[in-house]
Order: sequence, then C-alpha cells, then structure tokens
Amino acid sequence: MQDEKKAADAIAREARRTAAAGAVFAVLWVLLGFGLADADIWVAGFPLCAITSTVGVMVVGALLAFYLARTAEDVPFESHGEGAQR
Repeated sequence: MQDEKKAADAIAREARRTAAAGAVFAVLWVLLGFGLADADIWVAGFPLCAITSTVGVMVVGALLAFYLARTAEDVPFESHGEGAQR
C-alpha cells in the first residue's frame, strides 16, 4: 500500500511538472510571437516576431524538454493493486 502511494505521488509530481512546463511554453510562445509584433526590428528580411515565434519557441521547447527529462523520476509500473493478476 505504501509503495502504491509513493508511486501515485511521483506520478502526480510528474504530471504537475509537465502541466507547468506546458503553461510556461504557451506563455512564452505568445510573448515571443505576439509580444514582439510591434518591434520594428528585421533579421534576414523577416520581422523579429517571426524569428522568435519559430526559432525561439523551438529553443524554449528543447530547454523545457531537457528540464523535464532531468527531473523525471523512475516510477515502477508493476501491477500489484486490486484486480492485478499475480
């Protein structure tokens, strides 16, 4: 019973981290894309908002994926609960 509680807590922590990373990603995508739309800066013939909303978002996504991979915990997925076949 205690192992199941620990596993459930670890899964809940992972879910919270992933949801927070998704929220951070969405906010940064909006800020990098729409937030810089009024900037009169051009890079290689493209407005800055076009560069940051594509390349910048890919970098942010890679950093968030790296963070999630580094903070992930090993969760045993063995079936020892009710209804499990032994």
